[in-house]
Amino acid sequence: MKEETINETSSSPSVARVGLILVIGALAPMLDTTMTNVGINTILKDLSSTVNTMQWVATAYVLALGLAVPLAGWLLDQMSGKLLQEISLIIFMIGSIVSGMATSVSALVIGRIIQGAAAGVIITGVSALAIRAAKGQNLGSLMSVIGLPIIFAPILGPTVGGALIKYLNWHWLFYINVPIVIIALMLSSISLPKFIPTHKGASFDFLGFGLIAGTFAGIIVGITNYSADNIFGKLSVLFPIFIGIDCLLAYIIYAFKRPKKVLIPTNLFHSTTFSASTLLLFLSGLMVNGVMFVLPLYLQNIRHLSVIWTGIYLIAQGAGMLVTRTIAGRLTDQLGARWVVVVSMLGGAVTTLPFVFFTAKTSEWLVLLTLFLMGLTRSGVTIPVMSDAYTGLAPKLIPQATVVTRMAQNIGGSIATAVLAGVIQSIVGNNIATTGMMSNAYQVAFIWTSIGTLLGVIPAMFLTNRIGKKAK
Repeated sequence: MKEETINETSSSPSVARVGLILVIGALAPMLDTTMTNVGINTILKDLSSTVNTMQWVATAYVLALGLAVPLAGWLLDQMSGKLLQEISLIIFMIGSIVSGMATSVSALVIGRIIQGAAAGVIITGVSALAIRAAKGQNLGSLMSVIGLPIIFAPILGPTVGGALIKYLNWHWLFYINVPIVIIALMLSSISLPKFIPTHKGASFDFLGFGLIAGTFAGIIVGITNYSADNIFGKLSVLFPIFIGIDCLLAYIIYAFKRPKKVLIPTNLFHSTTFSASTLLLFLSGLMVNGVMFVLPLYLQNIRHLSVIWTGIYLIAQGAGMLVTRTIAGRLTDQLGARWVVVVSMLGGAVTTLPFVFFTAKTSEWLVLLTLFLMGLTRSGVTIPVMSDAYTGLAPKLIPQATVVTRMAQNIGGSIATAVLAGVIQSIVGNNIATTGMMSNAYQVAFIWTSIGTLLGVIPAMFLTNRIGKKAK
């Protein structure tokens, strides 16, 4: 039987089938972050590590994922999409095995980098290949299928992760990916079209990619090293930060000299809406990745919850995101993104603040309600901002804009995790952490999160606003 390609006429059921197979392949990477966050505290104790060191388990994954996005877009134009997805799944499985077998933080971080890089390619490929399979038709129903992991990851991830740790051990947070990947590979081999590349031979901006990677890696390393002992003037802090700044300046000069060949053209930021959206996606890392790193630690160390109960508590936040997901999109279409995002940012700041005052004796129902309300605000930021980012952009800039928005969200999340881990570690230091000391550290982290979320109101004021304007 001849293998399908995207040039063949596909019926709706076959397109839905392709979308479902791609979703199964993306299931493990999408669940991985939320599952691992629940286990951070357990891994930290088992490997006798610190919060500052352990943040690399989350940061390395998200940073590698974000930086892999532009590479994924180029690879999809160079080789069969099916083959690329299958290779990426195998690499992700290798990274999962390396992470599962780790007996030190450094080995675990190496595994997470491998996982993150593969995940960036897999997740990028899901939407790109699904759209190619659908040939631009019935995209609404198709997006509802491929969006399933995004909806259910915040709900299923913490619960599954908590159960794996309780009944097995933290190593299974990574081993569980192996059977999922094998099933995805089998389905892909049998039913996924080849997806023949259409722009083969295009060059990739490796120099620009290296400068962007150097920028963010240098900043994150500097933040992490600073928080170790609160000394800014030491070489281990200043050197990586200066490297990061130098890489950024070099990229800006390079981008002005090669505007048509760079990975991120500077003329993208001539659009006020796009600039505001990019900054907001970067800041949304505090609301999503940063908080999801701190919350499990807080619930286990201050509320003294087991890992499985931590996962159950975090379902409340995922449920809140699920409730407002559709509403946020509808309101954005009617009102524009500005006020939806402003209200959501204010709500995010307000719902984070109670954790500054919560104690081990605070009513569990009050904590659950606050987590649910916190979840309600999340969809009101990411969905409107992602849709508003393309407003007014020239069609030829949309592919680069897609790369920038995805990178901003993931890299922002990695920096947010590093900053909050640094805040916690700077208070605890090398002392024996008492409950009071840990409580103070988490309180300060939540204050930083709330302030950072409030700052997002400023760029939000530059988003589109349809209130009081008649439709043409």
